[in-house]
This record gives sequence, C-alpha cells and structure tokens, in this order.
Amino acid sequence: MTPPRPVIETARLRLRPFRDADLAELVRLINDWQVARWVSNVPHPYTEDDGRAWIALVQEDHATGRPQRFAIALKDSGQLIGGVGLDGDRGGDTDEAALGYWLGQPYWRRGYAREAVAALLDYAFRKLGLTTVRAYTDPANSDSQKVLLSCGFAYVGDIDLAKPNRNGAHRAPLFRITAPGASAGAC
Repeated sequence: MTPPRPVIETARLRLRPFRDADLAELVRLINDWQVARWVSNVPHPYTEDDGRAWIALVQEDHATGRPQRFAIALKDSGQLIGGVGLDGDRGGDTDEAALGYWLGQPYWRRGYAREAVAALLDYAFRKLGLTTVRAYTDPANSDSQKVLLSCGFAYVGDIDLAKPNRNGAHRAPLFRITAPGASAGAC
C-alpha cells in the first residue's frame, strides 16, 4: 500500500508533489536566469532531462510517506509557480534540515514565498518533528533574506561555502529557526 502523499494548503497555495504534467512549466520557470542565478544547486541551462529527473526524485520522496520537497502551485488554478523543500545545501557539516525555495519570476513580490515557507515550516515542526531548520542565501539576495526574517528565521552569522556560488561568493549569510515552544516562532 502506498503511503498517503501529503498536500499542504494555505489560503492561496497548494504544496504538492511535482507531477509529470509540470515538466514544461518547471523548465520554463527555473531556466530563467533571473531565477537560476539565486539557486546554485540547480543546473543552468535547465533542460527537460533535468526536469524529468527532479520530478522523479520528488515523486519518489513522496512515495516514502515523509516527503520534504514540494511543488508550489496556485490553489485556485493548480498552476505551478515554484518549489520549496527541506533538502537545500546545508552549507557545512550538519544534519540540520536546510530550507530551499524558488519562485518563477512572474510570481515574485506577491507574498507567495513567505506563504510557502511558513506552511513548510509548520509541516516540518508539526509533522516531521524537526526542532530547527536552517537556510542560507546568496549575500546579494536581499529579497530572500527578507522572506526568511519575516518567517521568524534569525541571522546567525556567515558560513564558508564548499565552492563559490553562481555569483562568485565564497561566504553566505546563515539563518536558523527553532520550532515554536523551543525558542523562536514561525511566521
């Protein structure tokens, strides 16, 4: 029997597994340099083969019953607008979950990133039982840093990157949030 595949819903969004039908939109959105330049662990250019491999990985993740990667889709239309997960590059020797997310450029500055991150944090703390989550950004990505801060993450210092990021940075600001009741709250 296949475990249930969680779907996380917010007022405007549905965090769900990527579907095979998402391939064209996934490639179109993340192959945009204005998106890819901030997401160092995503190849650029991003091909259909990259997209197929990613979709298969996320589907496999959901089949385990404890998924950590989700497509971000508009709740009313089902339209794919980005991705969010707890599998980002940890940036050091730690087993702490690392938040990663991206949105297609047409969906920037509408509050979707904050809404998706808040929903995933709630899932991480309540359903997965995590006590902390970390994230780091490109030093120049102030918009992403604002999202993290608005969701209750605290800046905890800079980390050395194992290799320079896509924009040439060797260090990055590190953010951390602790589960509600343990210290800091979620957004």
